[in-house]
Amino acid sequence: MKTQVNTAQQIIEISLALMIERGYNAFSYADITERLEIRKASIHYHFPNKSDLGRAVVVYYRALVQQGLNQIEQASDDPRRQLAMYIKQVHKQMREENFFCLCTLFAAELPTLPENVRDEVQGYFRDQATWFSALLTSGRAKGIFTFGGDPEIEAQSVVAAMQGAMIAARTYQDPERFRAIALQVSSDLQK
Repeated sequence: MKTQVNTAQQIIEISLALMIERGYNAFSYADITERLEIRKASIHYHFPNKSDLGRAVVVYYRALVQQGLNQIEQASDDPRRQLAMYIKQVHKQMREENFFCLCTLFAAELPTLPENVRDEVQGYFRDQATWFSALLTSGRAKGIFTFGGDPEIEAQSVVAAMQGAMIAARTYQDPERFRAIALQVSSDLQK
């Protein structure tokens, strides 16, 4: 049973890398068989269809991101520092791992995604907005951040800016572009 779990996890991890590289629609089970040197039947055993695998990958990705956010919260209770740590973490991943947000990529493909994958992608963006809303609310209460209006709407704006910064960095193949845009967003919140 342990081998089956390890195989399923390997399939998810390889699929995550492939989906970030190619997107959902350009990805196939054949891509996994090449990397893992297993038969398609072995993949179908764990994930009967592509949407099952796609959903599992997004669930896994959401958990990884949430783990990173939890680590930021545990490292500091200062909202300014938490935002700086978020920016630093994403920038480092982009620079060292050629990272790109899976759900940002999938958002562009949303109309063509299966419903179960689409639901998880939308859940990811809700997770991000919730985290940033709590960060902004805390920061405003402590006099660190200034913004008008509802923290939930401001959080969605910050999420959109961060995702847009990732797109710009990927477009120009320049992780520094993400950092520059994200730091500007941070600076704008602290005026």
